[in-house]
Amino acid sequence: MPKPAKNLNTLSSAPIDGKDTITAYPAPSSAHQHVSKPRPPLIVAVAGQPNTGKSTVFNKLTGLKQRVGNWPGKTVDRKEGLVKCNGRELLLVDLPGTYGLTTNSLEEEIARDYLLSDSPDIILAVINAANLERSMYLVSELVLLKTPMVIVLNMMDVATAEGRIIDPKALSESTGIPVIPMIGTARDQDMDELLNALVSLNGQKAMLPEPAIGTEQIARLLDTNYPLPYPQDWMAGKLIEKDQGIRSLMEESMPQNKHEVLLRALDKLPSTATMDVYKKRQQWIDATCKGCVVNKKGHTSPTDKWDKLLLHPLLGRIIAFLVIPVGSLLGVILGMLTGGMALMAALEAGPQIKAAWPGILGSLAANALIPSLGWITALAFIIGFIYAIFHFLEDTGYLARVAYLMDPVLGRLGIDGKSAIPLLMGFLCNTVAIAGSRVITTRRQRLITLSMLPFLPCAGQTSVAFLFAFALFPAKTAALVLLGITSVNIALSCLMGGAINRWLPYPQTKGLVMELPLYHKPNFRTILSGVRTRVELFVKSTAGYIVAALILVWAVSYFPNGNIETSYLYQVGQGLEPIGALFGFDWRFVVALLSSFVAKETTAGTLAVLFSVNVSDQQAIIQAIRSAITPQGALAFVVASNLYIPCIATIGALRSELGSWKTTTALLAVMFVIAVATALAAYRFSYFFL
Repeated sequence: MPKPAKNLNTLSSAPIDGKDTITAYPAPSSAHQHVSKPRPPLIVAVAGQPNTGKSTVFNKLTGLKQRVGNWPGKTVDRKEGLVKCNGRELLLVDLPGTYGLTTNSLEEEIARDYLLSDSPDIILAVINAANLERSMYLVSELVLLKTPMVIVLNMMDVATAEGRIIDPKALSESTGIPVIPMIGTARDQDMDELLNALVSLNGQKAMLPEPAIGTEQIARLLDTNYPLPYPQDWMAGKLIEKDQGIRSLMEESMPQNKHEVLLRALDKLPSTATMDVYKKRQQWIDATCKGCVVNKKGHTSPTDKWDKLLLHPLLGRIIAFLVIPVGSLLGVILGMLTGGMALMAALEAGPQIKAAWPGILGSLAANALIPSLGWITALAFIIGFIYAIFHFLEDTGYLARVAYLMDPVLGRLGIDGKSAIPLLMGFLCNTVAIAGSRVITTRRQRLITLSMLPFLPCAGQTSVAFLFAFALFPAKTAALVLLGITSVNIALSCLMGGAINRWLPYPQTKGLVMELPLYHKPNFRTILSGVRTRVELFVKSTAGYIVAALILVWAVSYFPNGNIETSYLYQVGQGLEPIGALFGFDWRFVVALLSSFVAKETTAGTLAVLFSVNVSDQQAIIQAIRSAITPQGALAFVVASNLYIPCIATIGALRSELGSWKTTTALLAVMFVIAVATALAAYRFSYFFL
């Protein structure tokens, strides 16, 4: 049950001249002037629909004074920031984007629960000036909460480019709410006017939508039987529009006999009652926006010009299909040229560290601690650059179009176009792609996508397959092997997605409902803030797993006496050699598969150590492998390597996003069984064509 609302020092009186009076933060009386207790900060909920520049406004207000984490029990970012104005502290909470207060996604559920249960002191509603009427829908619901509000009329420059002239003063007069015009992307945007409006908010007179059919009747029933501290007329409207979340809340909160009375009253309402709720909101929007907007005649929208190409049925899809992999590849390249240098330095420093510190400590540092820091640094830079590219695409308005174009293809798997972004990223790095799954709207679609991602071959898996295929087979055969393995990966990913889609009990979403934002200039400060958030979350959630896994692998390959040929890992490999024989390879290949748990790229290096050749001499590695395995065994090894459980960084990211070791382990077990079965089939059937 939601917690009771806190005391806001907010009073609501009877309507005056068609408006409700909301008095916020009265000045302390003279009798209390001597009290010097510090006042708690005003809690400001920053709300807005997606693509209104809400996060840009939040970042401009708070700067670097932000705390980033997850909402309790949710894999959704929570950002808070503290700012001072005129001696008063404001704690800003950046809510997830929501189109209204009827929840259709996890993000919208979080936003509504916070507005209702945490009772912020002020709501800062950020709306898009270029899409004024559509953005005002959320405001039409927020005003009924009767919490003091300030409207930020953002993206005024985009509105001008689209041929729309907005009058902020007229909008303020028609709504009874302070309206602050803003260009969020402007470097010289002054935030003082907005901050002053927040701290001096007093005697607000907000125009409310006219009550819909039955609202007053249901509100009277709630007035006598209402157990929750939420506005009764707002709750009445939600009950009439058949909001399942609110109806369930009433059922849990009210005595059964009172609840039955409420249900009978709702059933007796005319069939047009639900539609009348939406109609009254639209009438309020039309009335408040009337006279506030002037559209230039004969003006051609820049968005329409670009969309003729980028939303073209054929060219648009080709561009969209290429943009994500190319953007991801560019991010990986930039990440390897920066953080990757730290990884290479960490790996190359191993012999010097062992020489300087012989014994167990030197071995631990050289083979576990320093490499783990190198991997974390490399992945952090790769994730940072990829997210910078994707935040850029999102901030310009293009990323939503990629989701729109990919939606028809992915809809058959129970996911929508937003899943295309992490799925295409998965071909480069599963870890980054799993972290990128947060762009997906619903929990159901996110789970389906997360179950598909580990089956997609990342760059590390592809490089290992490429190395072994062209080392052990003729060029034509090697190309067919790579094509076949990649096809199997994609097919298994789709089959897993389809199976999860059928198995999940949650209701399926039918189609993609989203807004295609207007193209606009990106805000690089917002982009950098988003990148910082993602990198911090990655390091906090995954770095520990990487360090722990490398220490574990080092331990089993070092003990009991510091020699890998007598280590526990060697003994495990020897014990598993009969199993390896079923696939046509010896214990060294089994150990190489086990070591790929750390990173797929380590497979060749492990074999080099086990075959006693130089790690950097690929030709020597190839010759040693050729002498130890048949073509059929080589194919089975490549298949097993491509389908084997993902690396530790991916597992850590997967656990972080799924929120459960039980679910993660179940998915890994399925992957392991599929890898074993497919590799065995490849080994047996390859005798017919190899």
